[in-house]
Amino acid sequence: MISVLIPAYNEAERIGDTLHALRSLPYEFQIIVVDDGSIDDTALCAERAGADVVFKQANGGKGSALKTAFRFATADTLLLLDADIGSTATEAALLLEPLLNSKADMTIATFPVIPGKGGGFGFVVKRAHQGLLRLTGKSFQAPLSGQRALRRKVLEGCGFAEGWGMEVYLTVRAIRAGFRVLEVSTQMTHRVTGRDWASRLHRFRQYRSVGRVLRRLEREAKRAEQGQPKHG
Repeated sequence: MISVLIPAYNEAERIGDTLHALRSLPYEFQIIVVDDGSIDDTALCAERAGADVVFKQANGGKGSALKTAFRFATADTLLLLDADIGSTATEAALLLEPLLNSKADMTIATFPVIPGKGGGFGFVVKRAHQGLLRLTGKSFQAPLSGQRALRRKVLEGCGFAEGWGMEVYLTVRAIRAGFRVLEVSTQMTHRVTGRDWASRLHRFRQYRSVGRVLRRLEREAKRAEQGQPKHG
């Protein structure tokens, strides 16, 4: 059994394709979708597509939605996926393979670079990349990738962070704890953030969220150097 944690916000158009693609893989999945305050039919579409658990909550951000989803998870192997990856969710098999073969404790999907379609959130990715390099000494191609497979003990040991900083937080804490973290090349795709004002506001909020998490992790590192206990 593999528990799949899917945070979703206004993804009625794509979540059905994502879940159908997952069900086509030769694994026994427990699919958990947390509708994080959507104003469309995300929850209904997830139910119709065969999600095992659909939970609706007030909007609390990605980290909050994942934390809620984890409450329902029963398996020792977890798969974290965004709701908008559609038919490319089949690429999740590539993330699971290193875990099932005991070659990694957490895998992170990298996405193909598509000319003219952007390669992420630009300055947000740069900030996350630099922060990870500074805090772990390791360079990541996809520091903000939400597509991950991991052992339950990784998430239990690392915990959760608020909003869009969740991925950076999880990566840093996993490495600090000695877990084996591996990036895996995939052909996954998702909806690219546009250039309108709403999209720019989204990127600013993500940038701010990642910054908060990096500062939190830096404080933790300083406390560890001074022999003080971690908090949160």
